[in-house]
Amino acid sequence: MIDSRLLERGVTALPSRIGPGERVLAAVGRWNDLTAAIVLYRDPGDGDLLDDVYLYRDAPHSSSGSGLPEWVLDRPAGPLPDWRGRHLVSLGAQLAGVDGRWVAELTVMATRAVTTVEVRYGGAAITVAVPESGLVSLPGLVRSPDDTAEFRGFGPDGGLLSTVHYRPLTESDRAAGWPSPDLWKP
Repeated sequence: MIDSRLLERGVTALPSRIGPGERVLAAVGRWNDLTAAIVLYRDPGDGDLLDDVYLYRDAPHSSSGSGLPEWVLDRPAGPLPDWRGRHLVSLGAQLAGVDGRWVAELTVMATRAVTTVEVRYGGAAITVAVPESGLVSLPGLVRSPDDTAEFRGFGPDGGLLSTVHYRPLTESDRAAGWPSPDLWKP
């Protein structure tokens, strides 16, 4: 369960360092009636930067998470070497059942050159301002297991700087029938 004090405080600029026991609300995004929230913290054992991702409708009640790269704490001015010259990099990796619907985490990190991000997923689109942290996270309703998210990053003059794609569900998920065999039925 997410600490309600984090939600009340809201998203602020990310600190350059997160210490043991510290939890930071890194991103919150709403799309229609759904919300995505990302909380960063340190693994007490090995010190890795980890995240809890909450995908929900009314109130956060469960989460899953993964590891994130350290550069998330220091939004880069331009593309990092492994970003292949792009001003956006996809970080989404979570999927959750919310009120009987499957919802995907659609998360990107934007360089300082990007001021707005347009996300297209499942036949819908939304454009959001990039927060100071550069971390944009939205809940995407899975309408088809074959849907691919498209992120388009724009600069202050409205010019397109970068486009990246993310497919929440893969062929290995299809073969395994994950997260539910019903999702894969035509």
